[in-house]
Amino acid sequence: MDIKGLFTKIAKYSFTTLLGTVTDTFVLWCLTHFLFGDSHFEQYIVSPCISFECAVFVNYLTAYFYVWKDRINRKKSGVFFGHFWKYNLSCISAFILKMLILNGVAVAFKWDPVICNLVALCFSGILNFSMNEFVIFRKKEGKEPKEQNLQ
Repeated sequence: MDIKGLFTKIAKYSFTTLLGTVTDTFVLWCLTHFLFGDSHFEQYIVSPCISFECAVFVNYLTAYFYVWKDRINRKKSGVFFGHFWKYNLSCISAFILKMLILNGVAVAFKWDPVICNLVALCFSGILNFSMNEFVIFRKKEGKEPKEQNLQ
């Protein structure tokens, strides 16, 4: 991929991950303020796990239908779920990194879970983009990407 194309993908990815970040942050806020108690386990482990999986689904939809839509062969059956399980596994690895950072920041600075989560998302986002670009939605060798009409 040329440098311009890579920067375009990064810009699209960055823009669309805002939807996932908003989803993650909103769900986390709701869980930590209204549903779960004050224990570290509920606030910093369970709530971020649930909010993360909600964000994964939102991010996958935008990745599949917008960011890497030119690399999807929608004529094959099972493509949506075939990519989703790989995407989810990739996100789980980024999630592990996110949780390590989130809890490290929480222990070190005693910040609110939402702030710790936002700091951690900055680092895990880099891993997520790399996995999407070079593994899950990688460009097939010898094939030029084609814009597919979704209408």
